[in-house]
Amino acid sequence: MANYRYTKAIAGSCAIGIGLGVVRFDFAVVGRLMIESGLFSASSIGELSSLNLAGYILGCLHHSQLRILRDRRVTLWIALLTIPISLFAEGLSSTLAMHAFWRILAGWASGHLMSGIPHLATLGCADGQRRRASALVMAGAGIGALIGALSVGSLPKETVELGWMVLGTVAAVLAIPVGWLLLVGFRDEARHDPEAPLARGEAPKIPASSLLPLAALTLGYLLLGAGQTPVALYEPLLVSERLGASPMLSSTSLAVFGAGCTTGSLLASTFPRRWPTVVLLPIVACLGLLGNILFLTGSSATILGAATFCVGAWIWLTASLTFDRLSQLVDPSELRPTWSLITMILGIGFALFAFATSPLVSQHIDGLILIGVVVVVLQVIAELIQWLGDRRHRHPDEANSLRFRGGSEI
Repeated sequence: MANYRYTKAIAGSCAIGIGLGVVRFDFAVVGRLMIESGLFSASSIGELSSLNLAGYILGCLHHSQLRILRDRRVTLWIALLTIPISLFAEGLSSTLAMHAFWRILAGWASGHLMSGIPHLATLGCADGQRRRASALVMAGAGIGALIGALSVGSLPKETVELGWMVLGTVAAVLAIPVGWLLLVGFRDEARHDPEAPLARGEAPKIPASSLLPLAALTLGYLLLGAGQTPVALYEPLLVSERLGASPMLSSTSLAVFGAGCTTGSLLASTFPRRWPTVVLLPIVACLGLLGNILFLTGSSATILGAATFCVGAWIWLTASLTFDRLSQLVDPSELRPTWSLITMILGIGFALFAFATSPLVSQHIDGLILIGVVVVVLQVIAELIQWLGDRRHRHPDEANSLRFRGGSEI
């Protein structure tokens, strides 16, 4: 039974690899090829990336509204099939409008996979297994980024179409185990659908004692989305200014980021059982603060690479732990829709920071990065609040038992 559950988690990892690693992260590599080949300008690639993020946010919001099991099953199948089709279609598209259409559609599908798959892949896990299983699922994002960096990053600029075909093929191959997960996952869920009461119109059940920790956890995730923006968007520009390198996002940079993402997720699966998730979240936030400070002060490729690695690890450590922490705060019937909304909020945080700080990019890049450091400081505070709020609302004996319950893992 344990092997079956971990097989489901690995299949879920493939889904996250498709939705985030291939669709979102690997677009940076293909986008560089499109710019270097003269197909589109850098601003046009930025617009396509923004449209993909908008589609992602819409997908998360849409998934949070799906209450009937049949609707969730059909929508996830459509999302899974949409991604490889859209990637192949982009390889055949020659106009900005067509690329925009497929980027939005792929983003919508990615939002559904990120919202629905972690719940499906970890369904049936005991409290002591959930953190390891969710960490394995989230590791797919970094693995997908690594695959793109290795398979597409070395292609010459004249082979943009080939790059899209490679990504489409990778997505199609990874979709095979995800299809198996949808078959067995929804079969398991049909036996006992935790959201059946909501589908019947019953009100959601969120304990009053969970409101403050849940609000702080959500705020921390919003700030995670905002705080990652400087490294995710502006690392190539900073390298250009400080080191005189090309401002294009290189495959090497994406590989370092992907390695950090994968390491962070897998590291979350190794934490001892006696380390509660509620305590680990503020500690992990300090890793993000370190990465952003290194990014602000670094003057060598090695330090900037270390900053990129730390930020990647911070993002996916936090994502893995946040999903597990959420399962402790909300009723099982509310876990999937609440996770969908929190995932959407992360995307909103990313978009708001990018939009608000865009005037600083050309002349005040260091000031922009400093703002990112301040945002991560606020995230550390938010994670501390969700920990202290949890301690305040629990009886001491119950708080001590947390380390053997939801904050606990294998």
